[in-house]
Amino acid sequence: MGTVYGSALIGLNFIDLMVRQGNIDNPPKTPLVPGFECSGIVEALGDSVKGFEIGDRVMAFVNYNAWAEVVCTPVEFVYKVPDDMSFSEAAAFPVNFVTAYMMLFEVANLREGMSVLVHSAGGGVKPLMLAASA
Repeated sequence: MGTVYGSALIGLNFIDLMVRQGNIDNPPKTPLVPGFECSGIVEALGDSVKGFEIGDRVMAFVNYNAWAEVVCTPVEFVYKVPDDMSFSEAAAFPVNFVTAYMMLFEVANLREGMSVLVHSAGGGVKPLMLAASA
């Protein structure tokens, strides 16, 4: 069993809108609860889960269902929320950060000493790209 937590806040991304409109390849079967990222407080843990405790503040990637009242997801997609980060920030962080990271280090193959020009990146991705490439 994965980590189970009550969802405090959810992220809303372009992919959520595309799914809702049916504008993606291989759309999920309905009915479904949308959403790919959320933040909340751990309410229960699976027997084999290590590194988390009941009451921990967390953010997570979820393969749909992030907009549910209670979310259960594999522990490898759950991260502790830093003390200085709000639930609002945490709910909007996972998809934007991974998008920025993948674009910089996987697609563009950015390495130490290289320069990067970031353009046409909007929303939450641009500031994270700038921070990650600094």
